[in-house]
Amino acid sequence: MSISVYTPVGNVVKREFDLAPRVRTLDGLVLGLLDNNKWNAQRLLRQLDVDLRARFDIKDVVYRRKPFFSRPAPLEMIEEMTAADVVVTALAD
Repeated sequence: MSISVYTPVGNVVKREFDLAPRVRTLDGLVLGLLDNNKWNAQRLLRQLDVDLRARFDIKDVVYRRKPFFSRPAPLEMIEEMTAADVVVTALAD
């Protein structure tokens, strides 16, 4: 009788990338809010919307909600978010 032992370790692939340049202000910009569809993400992002509109002269808000929190956003949704100058996403359980 032999025993097989499997190690559940894979190769980690790390990609380096530059961060997007930061904006100085949200005045006159379109804000994107991407909800990951977890319990409190909508609540968090809606309050952020209210708070940021009170502080800045935001031109418009693009709000989208992913169909499933465990999957990437569909490509068409990502394309819609490109209408925004700045995008915030939330993982809020």
